[in-house]
Amino acid sequence: MLKHYPWQDEQWQRFMKTQQQDRMPHAILLCGPDGIGLKHFAQTAIMQLLCLSRDNKIHGACGKCQSCRLYAAGNHPDLYVVEPEEGSKQIKIHQIRELLNYVALKSFSGDLKIAIIEPADAMNHAAANTLLKTLEEPPAQSMLFLLSHRSSKLPITVRSRCQRIDFKPAYDSSAKAWLHSELDEKNQLSKDALLRISGGGPLKALQLAAGERLACRSALVGDLKLMCKENCDPIPIAERWKALGVENMLGWLMKMIVDLIRLKLLREKTELINLDLKKDLQEIESSLDLLALVRNYDIVMLKYQQVTGPMNYNPLSLIEEIVLHWRNPK
Repeated sequence: MLKHYPWQDEQWQRFMKTQQQDRMPHAILLCGPDGIGLKHFAQTAIMQLLCLSRDNKIHGACGKCQSCRLYAAGNHPDLYVVEPEEGSKQIKIHQIRELLNYVALKSFSGDLKIAIIEPADAMNHAAANTLLKTLEEPPAQSMLFLLSHRSSKLPITVRSRCQRIDFKPAYDSSAKAWLHSELDEKNQLSKDALLRISGGGPLKALQLAAGERLACRSALVGDLKLMCKENCDPIPIAERWKALGVENMLGWLMKMIVDLIRLKLLREKTELINLDLKKDLQEIESSLDLLALVRNYDIVMLKYQQVTGPMNYNPLSLIEEIVLHWRNPK
């Protein structure tokens, strides 16, 4: 049986209270940083909503009824998931139309039909407008869960018609205790460091600790040091950065530039994201002026928005532009 994560207690209590008071909205928008567990929270809530037990509003999903068994098997007929199709970054209008046809049908259990849209900010303009009509006049038995790590990209007309549940970055003791229980004792970085560099997303912190993405930071720092030298050739650096994965690399680079700006402004008093790389960052910071750092951040942010947006760009060209701008930030 599903259970929400410990750092989600406040949001779960709010959800439970709303359900117990029979004030469930037709649409809930879950917002929070990457790795905070939005989908898991939605799945836990949906299992409880679909549970046929009379006590589900008090004790949660029973895990034994026909609905719970179907849900656990992953084939509940009253749950529909909308996400970008393979090879696409967008949720398109035909997908939302199929969703609307689904919620218009009679419920299997006779009470509720639920859909998850993830990530909701991937809906293109036409898809969002089509969904808006349903948000304004929802079928009586329908309920939508919209999930987004970048809710500001959703049209205000969509956001305003959903009951919003926000999840803040999790740096508290519950997140640290959970991460400690999941991690191998041999992990080199502390729980605090992992949560800090993951932006307060415990699931992302766990993923970082288990994979090779942390090695990207060391490679980036080494190349940033090289670019401080006058005889540096930027083209091989761009090729190495492309091999790291453009979205992954840009995400780390933005965090490092933020740290460099903090060091430039506050010196020893600042709290860094990449605290374990402080000495390396101080060496890089001393060779750049503040205006150059700000300009570099602006262009990296722009390229990150392009890479994560609906259009397809040549990753090597984007990276070469960043590297050349770093060498001559005017």
